[in-house]
Amino acid sequence: MKTIELLKPLPINRDEETHKYLNLEINQWLSYSTTEVCNELTEEAKENIEAYRYIWQPRGETVHECLQEKMLGSTEIDMGDYENIVTPMLNHYLFKHFEPMAVELMMSIPDKSVGGQLDLLGYDTETKQIRLLDLKTKGNTKSGFYKRQREGLFHIAEIDKYWKEPYSTDKQLGCYVEMLKLNYGITPDVCNTIWAYPEVCIVGANQPTERCEAAWQEAWTKFEAKQELF
Repeated sequence: MKTIELLKPLPINRDEETHKYLNLEINQWLSYSTTEVCNELTEEAKENIEAYRYIWQPRGETVHECLQEKMLGSTEIDMGDYENIVTPMLNHYLFKHFEPMAVELMMSIPDKSVGGQLDLLGYDTETKQIRLLDLKTKGNTKSGFYKRQREGLFHIAEIDKYWKEPYSTDKQLGCYVEMLKLNYGITPDVCNTIWAYPEVCIVGANQPTERCEAAWQEAWTKFEAKQELF
């Protein structure tokens, strides 16, 4: 039987107001975050998102905290106002054969001065793979559900016929892949995104690790070029 242990935390901390990461070992702030590098939204789109922070931030924080508690073995989870999102997520078939290796783990890429925090890394006892997972929450099912057959999704009766991923998380997951390699010598076998909606949770199609790494390197190259211009 494979013995799974949680990875030891690194000396990395984050200021929640500025979303900046601090290397406690050398007491030095990292220049960038994973989100900052991967964000290619227009200023107008950023303003629209910011306008609804009061809605998506407490939802995202609560659902992430619930997943963290579940993965760390808690039997008493406070779902707050988001039981309709949390319950189907925690009851998803994936978590019936999933052993956590890291939960909300902060890491860095010193050479790039980038800090980030993965949501979940674990061992899938059914497929015998290490899975790197990113969690996204949605307030409703109006966006993302279309009449389109899609291959490779974890089966959820009928729902997956009408759904497509709202956007790609490849580059974000690719950043965490590089961090895991650098800090722990671990390369996930596959990446996935968990899309947690009210009343339904979908684990997206497998995202090949190599594809995510390539997307991250492309994002970093673009971001670095912009820094040099300014």
